Amino acid sequence: MKKIDWLIIVLIFFLSIITLRNFFQPGFYTSHDGIHQVVRLYYFNQALSDGQIPPRWAGGLLNGYGYPLFVFSYQLPWLLAQPFRLLNFSVFESIKAVFIFGYFFSGLAMYLYLKKIVGRGAGLVGTVIYLFAPFRFSNIFVRAAIGDATVFIFPPFLFLSLYSLQIKNKISWPWIVLGAVSLSGMLLSHAMVFLFYFFAFWLYCLFITVFRKKIKLIIPSVIITILTFGLSAYYFLPSFTEKNLTKFSQIMGPAHLGQYFLSLKELVYSTWGYGVMRAQEGAMSLQLGFAQWLSVILFLLLVLFLHKKIKRKSFFQESLFFLVLFVITIFLMLPVSKIFWQSISRIMVIDFPWRILSLSVFTSSVLAGFFIAGLPNKRLKFIFGFILIFLAFYANRNHLRINQVLDWPLDFYLKLERTTNTYDEYTPKWVNFDVNKKALSKIETSIPSTDLKIKEERSNYLSFTLDLPKETKVRINTIYYPGWEVFVDEVPTAIQYDQGVIEFPVKAGKTEVVSRFRETPLRLFSDFLSVLTLSVIIFGFYKFKKL
Repeated sequence: MKKIDWLIIVLIFFLSIITLRNFFQPGFYTSHDGIHQVVRLYYFNQALSDGQIPPRWAGGLLNGYGYPLFVFSYQLPWLLAQPFRLLNFSVFESIKAVFIFGYFFSGLAMYLYLKKIVGRGAGLVGTVIYLFAPFRFSNIFVRAAIGDATVFIFPPFLFLSLYSLQIKNKISWPWIVLGAVSLSGMLLSHAMVFLFYFFAFWLYCLFITVFRKKIKLIIPSVIITILTFGLSAYYFLPSFTEKNLTKFSQIMGPAHLGQYFLSLKELVYSTWGYGVMRAQEGAMSLQLGFAQWLSVILFLLLVLFLHKKIKRKSFFQESLFFLVLFVITIFLMLPVSKIFWQSISRIMVIDFPWRILSLSVFTSSVLAGFFIAGLPNKRLKFIFGFILIFLAFYANRNHLRINQVLDWPLDFYLKLERTTNTYDEYTPKWVNFDVNKKALSKIETSIPSTDLKIKEERSNYLSFTLDLPKETKVRINTIYYPGWEVFVDEVPTAIQYDQGVIEFPVKAGKTEVVSRFRETPLRLFSDFLSVLTLSVIIFGFYKFKKL
């Protein structure tokens, strides 16, 4: 890269710091999901400290009964937070650091991508449009939706890899790996948003194959898909196959089907607030953004009136794909698309259709770059580039701040949360007792033990001794979930969970009991698949940069 590129990257970095300057205040801030995120990172760190690799079980949730949170909830933001935790950052500081660096790297990725397809100047304009989208600030400052925010790092890298593969028109291992890592990053950041980009990924491959006759793109695309699901298998396979063990389907389908669509008016403009969607006072804004809409409109005008002056046919085709994709994303957020969401509800559950705004922001930013690059002279490029950048800054001037600072201690956050899921939807479906109150003790017996002593307790491990006058049933106040095992005097013992918690018989006399949470055969296979895929990727760089 040239010096000018490094200067632009430094500019993006300082722009990120200035934009998210509120995060340098002490404490945390009011938001929709902020409490969830604090508690999730705390229990993720606890699971790692307890030897859960990868983390699955959050032992302190559900009032101390435990909860399989990390079997289902995204993990990448918490993995990105680990370097900051190792540097002794607090939980609050680590979360804010992930937001800041994720924002910066999304801008860096977008610049590298747009620079390659439309050039430096147009790439910078598109990058600013990408960074300064109201939905991004809703995610960061209003919702504290760290999963949605982290996803923004990866779309530019994904399409950079696809563009490079089609230009080379041959299989190139580094670009294949970049595509796979990008898709995996999205899946590990937020599975629902990933589905939108996975659809866009294959739509792009189909488009390029049909209209540009780049048939050779199909093979690397298939390899990217295989590597993606291989890398993320440790998370994807358990979360997909075990969902039927929970109350997810019976709760989330009825709760969200057909709700939360947006009107075109709301997408064009809605007042900025910090409340939930459509709250009477101060609802959050879900507008796309004035600069983003103007970029699309200007690009459309460019195509209609100046398409004959666009000499490169590939430029024209590439840009039209993103225009079509943009229109699709807008359609899918409107009530008229309800029949589509109803038809796929049996296959997948998307809680909020407006999550696809992530893809709308990306496509409109790419179109901004194409518009500037397609203008016939440098003077027009400068004028319209300045207008779009100025509008992006000006239209977001009131969006770049948190609502209120919170000075609550970490313990208070932990007391507020039960599962970190609004509907407790990952509670095992066999739980049929009142979990609203914390158990009086971790271990209960139907007859008193003369010597009950807990030797060691971790999120995934409990050992204790007890002395019983006769055989009785012992209850550990931990929700049973596949992976929990019980050993009585080192002998595996069958677990009963009629009430949802771990119960088992113990004979009379002094006994030592060990309960531990381990990977099931499916999870072990998933872990192995991810390690194997990572090994193949590393091996590939040494042996077959070209397959």
